[in-house]
Amino acid sequence: MSNTKTIVVIDDEAHIRRVVEMKMKNAGYRVVTAADGEEGLSLIRAELPDAVISDIMIPKLDGRTLCETVDPMKCERTFLTIIMTARISPQERSWISTMRDTVFVEKPFSPAKLLDIVNSYFEASHV
Repeated sequence: MSNTKTIVVIDDEAHIRRVVEMKMKNAGYRVVTAADGEEGLSLIRAELPDAVISDIMIPKLDGRTLCETVDPMKCERTFLTIIMTARISPQERSWISTMRDTVFVEKPFSPAKLLDIVNSYFEASHV
């Protein structure tokens, strides 16, 4: 990739961060990681990523609050948000459809599926 896109990965489980990081890096993306929501929000503000992949159940600032905090930023500069969790009902995740450029992925997840979602988003938006 000549125009390297940045992806922020936020998850409190180190092995999940590492798996997602390696899959995205191997595809040519620049990846920065965070272990909690506050660190993730700081990275989003500092790095201005092209995509964010976050767990919902993370310490300090949960994934829903993180999404609601960054959603207004997408008015000025769009980016993809992939929100992941293992335990959520359809009713509990209805808020996701109100967020701009936000996709839900259930855990356990396929790293290849995450990569497909990211690649499709960039191809569709020509970002």
